[in-house]
Amino acid sequence: MDDIRTTARKYHPEVRPVLRDDVKTDNRTTLPYYSKYEFTALLGARMEQLSQGAKPLVSLEGMNTSDPQFIEKLALKEIMEQKLPMIIHRRMPDGTSEYWSVNELSRIW
Repeated sequence: MDDIRTTARKYHPEVRPVLRDDVKTDNRTTLPYYSKYEFTALLGARMEQLSQGAKPLVSLEGMNTSDPQFIEKLALKEIMEQKLPMIIHRRMPDGTSEYWSVNELSRIW
């Protein structure tokens, strides 16, 4: 994994990683809820990862693996159980940014 990161930094020095320590919880102006666009993007990204062979982060008990919607249901279960180690980047109109851990957000709709 470190080889991949080193190579990525070499070819894309403009990309700056956001670490958990960089996520500041003070001075946030937005609410801790997903927008429908953030939720859909997160669901789609996780479904793509799972379809390409990523390991599930939740138990598969009670799930039918031969179901055509298995990947979608699994990704949704991971989001609802707040098991994903991802960060949502919200750009504000004044040019600033807020970073929210997926574990801090919930769905209200």
